[in-house]
Amino acid sequence: MNVSCLRKEIEALQDSQRAGERDDHHERLFQTFRKIDVELAECGAGADARAANLIEAQTVVMRMAAALPARSMRDLVFKLALWRWDAPELDRPIDEMTRADAVAYSTFRDLARLLSDTSVLKDFDKAN
Repeated sequence: MNVSCLRKEIEALQDSQRAGERDDHHERLFQTFRKIDVELAECGAGADARAANLIEAQTVVMRMAAALPARSMRDLVFKLALWRWDAPELDRPIDEMTRADAVAYSTFRDLARLLSDTSVLKDFDKAN
């Protein structure tokens, strides 16, 4: 998927959010964030401009999620999933995290498990 397609997807999310057409905005934002993550992982050497555009797109997604109030527990898990997937420094044992990160991280994992939605967890999270 190219950056212009991602931008169109983000614009469509913004439009549907403003129109109040759907209730799954947070889930769709998380899915879009993950698509961008995949694209970033595939960026090769010399793709600095492309990577910068992808990171900018992720920033837009994160800001949209932050501005959009959660209406359900499911929305909360997707908002926290965005936080988690954007924080690679949490890929370590909970004992090595700051106090605040440890509590927020464990809250995210607990909520995902309470909602029986482990699809939002990284493999690292599932193993811990």
